[in-house]
Amino acid sequence: MIGKILGSGQLGKLASFVSPAFFDVMPMRALLGRARKLVSQSRDGAKLKQAVTARSAALERVMPQVRLSLHVEPPGAASAHDAEWRGNQVVELYFRQLFSDGPTLLDLRASAFSQDGDILRWSPAAWLADWSPDFIQPLRGIYRGFYSHDDAQFRQSLAALSLSHSEDLFREQFGAGQDRVKFEVRSFVDVFHRVFERCKQHKTSLHPDFLPLGIYLAALYDHEQELGVPIDVAGAFRRATRSEPATQAAADSSRERASLERPDA
Repeated sequence: MIGKILGSGQLGKLASFVSPAFFDVMPMRALLGRARKLVSQSRDGAKLKQAVTARSAALERVMPQVRLSLHVEPPGAASAHDAEWRGNQVVELYFRQLFSDGPTLLDLRASAFSQDGDILRWSPAAWLADWSPDFIQPLRGIYRGFYSHDDAQFRQSLAALSLSHSEDLFREQFGAGQDRVKFEVRSFVDVFHRVFERCKQHKTSLHPDFLPLGIYLAALYDHEQELGVPIDVAGAFRRATRSEPATQAAADSSRERASLERPDA
């Protein structure tokens, strides 16, 4: 069913990386609704243009080495930078989008990028995702807690998404105890398959925004695996979030606490 909605192209292919168990732990109505919204947004030319304009302006300020355009750029001149430099730029871009306002452009595949000297040109497919506040705030908290070694925030944020039962698996996926992480699609699929299996065991329903997040992560892993080099993910996270307003981080944490304190949370 999801395949019919997303189509047989690259978007559907990336969605196929998601474990079949994923579809057992998300209410079907919510899942279909999220899939249709994803396709609808990706076909909205005006929304896409607005998102690209805003993201391009933001990148010009904080990552001027990455140039965003919907026009596919031909390969440029050889770059002095190696695969590790490119891999770090893409991971930083992944975090910068998650920790900023506005729609996220999901296409981080290798085919969406080309290098021209010291410039990394990004021409993503028209895949857009707006995140629900009750999803993106705890997701940011999970990353903040892990990379700042704040176990309380890490666990609180997992609890906000009903994922406390999978704390060890998230630590494994993030590369706990590793200075540098090598991305492998098979490992990504395996770990999240086990997360979804635990959700089934604990009768946990996943938030529908895990669908676009899964596609976003699959695109990232597909690119990084092709590069084949270990990445300083913690360093990329710090670069992406060091300019994040403290008030936003505090607001996210406050909302997470409120979510946990609700009787029906």
